[in-house]
Parts: sequence; structure tokens; C-alpha cells
Amino acid sequence: MPRFRLLSAALAVFVAVLATAIAGPATAQRAIEGATAHPSVPTPQGSYITRDEFVDYAEIDFPAGPLVRGEDQPTLSVAGAHTRQEFTIDGYEVAPLRLYQSYLQYFEGEGFEIVFSGIGGELTGGGRSVDFLARGIYAATPSTASEAVYILAQRPDGSEVIALSVFDRQNNRRIMVNVVEVEEMETLDLFAAPVAEAPEETLEEEIVALPAQTGEELQTGLVSDGRVVVNAILFAFDSDEVLPDSARALETVAGLMTDNPGLRLLVVGHTDGVGSFDYNLRLSLDRASSVVSWLSERHGIAADRLRPAGAGPMSPITTNRTEQGRALNRRVELVEMID
Repeated sequence: MPRFRLLSAALAVFVAVLATAIAGPATAQRAIEGATAHPSVPTPQGSYITRDEFVDYAEIDFPAGPLVRGEDQPTLSVAGAHTRQEFTIDGYEVAPLRLYQSYLQYFEGEGFEIVFSGIGGELTGGGRSVDFLARGIYAATPSTASEAVYILAQRPDGSEVIALSVFDRQNNRRIMVNVVEVEEMETLDLFAAPVAEAPEETLEEEIVALPAQTGEELQTGLVSDGRVVVNAILFAFDSDEVLPDSARALETVAGLMTDNPGLRLLVVGHTDGVGSFDYNLRLSLDRASSVVSWLSERHGIAADRLRPAGAGPMSPITTNRTEQGRALNRRVELVEMID
């Protein structure tokens, strides 16, 4: 199964566009428990997953141009791992046009090429029927053709294709997303002997290779830039638990604060782009709080000299598309607070 591509900090911009327009929390009994959005497609705040399907290989013909009477509709044929998800927004307070423009802005900001997009009559050359959105597995038919929304986007190298439509059903607005990770199909060796799987490596292990700094190096960074990354603060995978190997780095930070009694620090946690935006934001704050607790409880640093904050995936220092890049983006930074 191919690895999903990861979102960058543009996800935060997309969420902010829609955050104030969507009413109320998700309806828990209708949402699919435990389902998470595909990392390449952000979802509006307040939406929840009501359909979540995956198949490791599928061949799909996505509509790639308007459906004009008497003409063959252009299509984009792709094959690979296919994810199909439906997101529901209670009620109709978010207009299809707002969703359409927000997703276009997001895809273009992420470097996608827009193969075909349109709203209402743009999808049919002025005609009324948008039934093509309901065929196959890629979308669904809006109840009102004038508000039909469809976007087909792909990465410049053709490695990922996303088809998105907006429609209404059961008095709610829905977003149907189809993502194909394009690849050639590998056949199965039906006669191969079973092979024991190697233990899965966690994404956090790359951080171990980063060298710890001295107190002087930390102070130099704070003086020159007002902020500095503390390399060797490590956490258990997907957790705010500070690992014992972090003791030396945290002792260095405590020593720096002891030697500079007037120094006050903002401790900022950062994550990579794996997982949902809200989850990563919460995890980054929890990790920063764990660092503050360690410094206060084990080294006696006054609590009013430290303040935790979480930036989640909003401020990467490099790409999240590689293992090395994600490792660098998972970090703790110290920011000097000036009264």
C-alpha cells in the first residue's frame, strides 16, 4: 500500500477560511468512529466522516471536462490505491461557492494542477443535467444543478489524483472526496511462503540522530534570533511522554535558565504533518506542557518563567514529504519572552 502524501502548513489556512462559517459540533451517532481524513484533503471545521472506504487498487475514469450534449465527455483514467470519503456538514450554512473557492485555493497553494473544475452550468456547458457526478464511485448528484461543484486536481508528476464534489442529502451538505495514489499494479505471488514482518519503525526514531547543543549554543540562538530549536528532546511515539534520553538536553535548558535568572521562555511544540490538524495541535501543546513540567518539577525552574504553546504542523522548517523532513519538523523550540 502506498504511503499517503502529507499536508503542509497550508491546511491551517484552509481551516481558518471556514472555521467561522460552520455551525455546531459533529453529530456523533452519524459519524464513523475512529475515521480520519485522508492527509491530502483538509476538511472544514465542524464536518465529520460519514463514509470511509479504501481499496488497494482500482481503475477509475474521472470526468475531466464538461458534459456537453452530443459530445463525448473528456475523462482522466488513473489506477492505484483508492480512498473514498464523504464528509457531512450539518445544515446548509456553508455555501457551495465558498467550499468551491476554498478548495481551489488550497489545491493551487499545495502545487496541484487543476485538470477540470466548475460550479453549476460550468460543468455541463450550460445544460441542466449533472448526472455524470453520480456515475461510478467518484461523486454524487447535487439536488440542485446550479449548485453542483466538482474539482479534479493532480500533482504535477501525476502521482496523486483527487476528485472532489459537493452535494446535498438528507438536509445536510456533503463533500465527496476520491483520492488515487497512482501506481502500477503488482501481482500477488500466490505460492510464496509467508514471511514474518519486521517490526514497524516509528516516525520518531529519526530525531535520535540530532546532536544535543550546549547551553552556550542555546543562548546564542536566543540572543541572535529570539528562538532556538532544542534538538535532543524526545517523546514516545504519538505521545506527550518525555523519554529518558531527553534528560541531558533538558538539564542544559535548566542550566541556561539558572545562569540567566531574568530569562523567560515560551516552550513551543511542533509536529509533522501526519494526522489531522486538530490532533497535531493538541499533541504539540501537550508535549510542550510535558517539557515545562519536567523543568519545573525536576530542576526547580519557576513556573512563571515558562509557558507552553503548541504550533502543531503550522510552522514546518522543511518538507513533510520525506522521512528526514518529518523528523526535523517534530521538534521543541524555545522562544524568549520579552516584557
